[in-house]
Amino acid sequence: MRSLNHRLNVSGFALLEVVITSAIATTIAAGSCILLSMAIDASRHARTRTVATMLAARKMEQLRSLRWTHVSTAAPALSMSSSDVTTDLSNDPATDDGPGLLRSPPGTLTSNIDGYVDYIDGTGRWAGRGPTAAAAAVYIRRWAVQPGAGDPDNLLVFEVVVGTRGDDPSLLGDSIHLVSMEARK
Repeated sequence: MRSLNHRLNVSGFALLEVVITSAIATTIAAGSCILLSMAIDASRHARTRTVATMLAARKMEQLRSLRWTHVSTAAPALSMSSSDVTTDLSNDPATDDGPGLLRSPPGTLTSNIDGYVDYIDGTGRWAGRGPTAAAAAVYIRRWAVQPGAGDPDNLLVFEVVVGTRGDDPSLLGDSIHLVSMEARK
């Protein structure tokens, strides 16, 4: 009889063992939930920055594709004479009623200035332009064209800033800032 009782006690769990095991399992589960929450936030943040980077690169390529060359004549080069000074890249598709590669007014990277800002929805599609963000806008894309400091007649500096829409229109959340230069051809 003694061996039967001994065998029953050995094969079962004591209440203290069950409580300790439950506490360990609960701690692991809580830690996993926190870790999962952090992973979801990091994934959302990475997606936002990836989309913003792609939108900035797309606008930079549009700016860099505009014609900026000298006229091929025997006379000295004419400033901007064969360059694009009419394309409006704030429309989708671009139209011929904008500033092209003319010098941007001050503040185009920090505020929504018509002709230098457009809005993109959450799927990456164009959602409008102008000083006020469209209702569907998730991303705000701003750009500036400035002459290069070292050689203003032959060098342009393009800057594009893309960020998420926030409460303050002058501030962009989680923004990407690209800078490129273009020399006359």
